[in-house]
Amino acid sequence: MQIILLYPNFAHEMKKAEHTSIRTMRTLLIMIAATIATVVACTDKDNYRADHGVPPCEYTEELNNLFAPIFPDNEPGAIVTVMRNDSIIYNHAFGLARLDSVCRITDSTLFNMASSSKIFCSAALLKLSEQGLISLDDSLAKFFPEFEAPFFKEIRVRDILTHSSGLPDVRPRNNESWNNYLAKHNSAFGEESDYKRYSTEAEHIQFFEDLDTVALTPSSHYLRSDPAFVLVAPLIERITGHSFDEWMADNLFKPAGMTDTRYFNAGDLLPRASHGYRRSEGKTAPGVFRSSDGKWEEYDYGEVDFFLTKADRGAFSSARDFMRWNKALYSGKIISLALVDSINTGYIPSDIPYVSYGLANAVAKKPGKPVKIYHANTNGGYGIVEATIPSENISYLIFSTRADWDLIEVFEKVDSILLKL
Repeated sequence: MQIILLYPNFAHEMKKAEHTSIRTMRTLLIMIAATIATVVACTDKDNYRADHGVPPCEYTEELNNLFAPIFPDNEPGAIVTVMRNDSIIYNHAFGLARLDSVCRITDSTLFNMASSSKIFCSAALLKLSEQGLISLDDSLAKFFPEFEAPFFKEIRVRDILTHSSGLPDVRPRNNESWNNYLAKHNSAFGEESDYKRYSTEAEHIQFFEDLDTVALTPSSHYLRSDPAFVLVAPLIERITGHSFDEWMADNLFKPAGMTDTRYFNAGDLLPRASHGYRRSEGKTAPGVFRSSDGKWEEYDYGEVDFFLTKADRGAFSSARDFMRWNKALYSGKIISLALVDSINTGYIPSDIPYVSYGLANAVAKKPGKPVKIYHANTNGGYGIVEATIPSENISYLIFSTRADWDLIEVFEKVDSILLKL
């Protein structure tokens, strides 16, 4: 087992802290918990391509030819998996999960799910609605009485899922906004940069308490709002009386037969974990891993702002586990099939032609093509695509440890291969 310290210059910073304020010292102590992520390196048996005996299919050559040039063997890579009629028909890995050791990607490698994490939240809230514990038409004011602005009475739970809440992202991002935030709220962090990189839901929802404006009339149209999704984790905790991680595991992941999916917490062991990477430019910041050839640097937890707010982008999963999720979801094991249909119904037009937003899913209805339900997003160095074409009983995913490829262009090429359009 290899233990990775994501902030190796911590001792140096602690020495510097002898000459800094008490608040900065407190921040550094918190960073011990918030930045020391222990992960288990690959074992020898993991260092193989993720074909797992899946025989060649009619798509194999075309998909191999598409992805091999994008993800060379000796660089950050990807897993590409295609399922048709509940059977895996293509399952191939390209490139590396980690660069700090020779660790190849397999279908059990863990990736940060980026915005694909949101589908779990949608299913969770719908499951609670089935149990009569919540209605998607309930107002946020019902669950968050500390939010005093009158518009919280107008914003519904479903508006979070459809990105139509109008809640703006005004989390502190510079010294001025950080000082304004500290004037109104307590913080575990002494620096704005630490708040952005290591803060969690408990702090991220505080700015809603004195929010005095919305960006649009709730429910009127689409405006992407990740901070609104941050409310889902504390919402579920307030409804159920259980921790978000525990409730999601017991009520979604375990019933789906998922064994790899979880939400990351500082200090967790993540078996078979990958890292996200970006191309190196200039000097790498202290404590950030750079590959031995100098071409790549880690770009995930500790480097990316708001990387791990759990509900909107904090889930980690494997290709194998996510396909288990799709099987369970589309067979009615998690929520009723009628509610699955409601997830996949487009309610609010997005800013992409022919694409509307369902309950945490994008719904594409392009002329001459079957309806596709999908996510295509990046989070730090991770690039994540997952899509389902219900009429064809096809689901596929592309989970990658680099985000410097055109997700939309690539998944449209995959559509053309799978549908022979």
